[in-house]
Amino acid sequence: MAVVGLVGFFLHLYSTVWLKSERVRRNLRLQGIKGPAPSFLYGNLPEMQKIQQQQELKPPNLLAAEFVAHDYTSTLFPYFEHWRKQYGIH
Repeated sequence: MAVVGLVGFFLHLYSTVWLKSERVRRNLRLQGIKGPAPSFLYGNLPEMQKIQQQQELKPPNLLAAEFVAHDYTSTLFPYFEHWRKQYGIH
């Protein structure tokens, strides 16, 4: 009985973690939206952290400090801007 429960748990986990994300990625690809391929366990976290660290190492732009931008996403999430430039939607 415990084996059936364990197998059911792993099937549910596989369905939730992998199959749902693949369905979403497939639907996005059908719409022409591409992106980086995620790893099984960590997704895109390693690449996101690398891009975030590269952004933090860049010297701050003095003009940007004086300029108030309403588009804060490129500052908070530099990997979105990086992927937008890399995969399209310019």
